[in-house]
Amino acid sequence: MGTGTADNGRDPVRVLVVHEDDQVRSGMVGRLRGNDELVVVGETSADPLPLVVQLHPDVVVLDDAAFAVSLRKKCRVLVLGEDVEPGFDIFEFVRAVRAVTRAGLGLSAREAEVMDLIASGRSNGEIARELYLSEKTVKNHVNRIYSKLGVPNRATAISLWRGVLSERVLR
Repeated sequence: MGTGTADNGRDPVRVLVVHEDDQVRSGMVGRLRGNDELVVVGETSADPLPLVVQLHPDVVVLDDAAFAVSLRKKCRVLVLGEDVEPGFDIFEFVRAVRAVTRAGLGLSAREAEVMDLIASGRSNGEIARELYLSEKTVKNHVNRIYSKLGVPNRATAISLWRGVLSERVLR
């Protein structure tokens, strides 16, 4: 259960996998361990709350929504559909986990799109051209993003977006 920094400069998302089926859980963990975006910090088929308290994952992946309510105050939760098989699409899964980690930041879909472009190093003018918006509209989105994230500048917003800073550190 390694840690480190993903190749893209982001700290990997810390994931706890909870699934009652040992084969499915093992398959998920094996596939996740081969991805730089995520690090599996633990796995269980039982109540995940003790592990959440101990391991502080960013996201808990659940096969049973019954645990979700008790976990939501401690971390992000991703409840899997019933049709998950050991050969699930890892790229789709990584996107879903990333989306769950960002959902708590409170940005609209358009603001998240703008923030992705900011994090990739684009200027407001470049973002405006790419999204077919006026530069003033992009500036308005950027100001709302800063306000929602509670950050003073672009660098801090990017750090938070990439997972370098904890949202709790900024409050």
